[in-house]
Amino acid sequence: MVCLTQKAALAEFVERQRKRGASIGFVPTMGALHQGHLSLVDRSALECDCTIVSIFVNPTQFNQVEDLVLYPRPLEADMALLSASACDALFLPAVPEIYPGGAVVRPQWDFGGLDKGLEGQFRPGHFDGVAQVVKILLECVQPDVLYLGQKDFQQYAVVRKMVELEQLPVDVRVCPIIREPDGLAMSSRNVRLGAEAREKAKALSQTLFALREQIKRGSSPLQDLLDPARAALEASPGIALEYLEAVDAETLEPVQEWNQTLTILLCVAAWLGGVRLIDNVLVSTTA
Repeated sequence: MVCLTQKAALAEFVERQRKRGASIGFVPTMGALHQGHLSLVDRSALECDCTIVSIFVNPTQFNQVEDLVLYPRPLEADMALLSASACDALFLPAVPEIYPGGAVVRPQWDFGGLDKGLEGQFRPGHFDGVAQVVKILLECVQPDVLYLGQKDFQQYAVVRKMVELEQLPVDVRVCPIIREPDGLAMSSRNVRLGAEAREKAKALSQTLFALREQIKRGSSPLQDLLDPARAALEASPGIALEYLEAVDAETLEPVQEWNQTLTILLCVAAWLGGVRLIDNVLVSTTA
């Protein structure tokens, strides 16, 4: 694995790959890597000839300065994980390399409402920052395939729309959530959970799994299932629920009932022990 810190060096690396006819897969990350990230690297290595991973903690997508400051940055551990993986190159830029002169003016995109609900309600401007930095990184890497994780499904939907609007020549693929043995979705934020909060956190995935089974078993209106599930989470000490919703996986618009032609995204966000966690599951005839 080679480590590249400048766009010019990355461009030279990419050019060498192109000259040998290699296809390029790209996995953008903010570091604090875990098996979820590595599963994206594995998928890229399976489908592409060359895999590039970036680590860049993007300041424009954080709504709270404290969250940016506290975001874990275990660079040595991350590089060790990537060196032992199928990663061919790590792009590790400093902020000025991505935003020269501190220029962080965000382009204005119409995401067709994909950015308005769910995370958009609680993190205004977040997806503008995400789309901005992903566009910049895509321009640097010039990949054939972009790999994103399902845990940030709304982010995947927004990035896919940005790629469509900008007519970028890249295939955007989403990869399944990797979970801990007790069902908790792997996240860079999990390391900040205390023991009590970590124990309570598994209630999020358990709620989603239970709802999925209830939805697939019967024809009850979704609201009749969601309301008691929300109430149970809200009544649980140590869990501050922000949302528990069922939306159309394509439009991210709320849905009232499920049928076999529709894929539903069940999604949740909550605070536990000062840490904000998100999770989701898909409901379809195959999921």
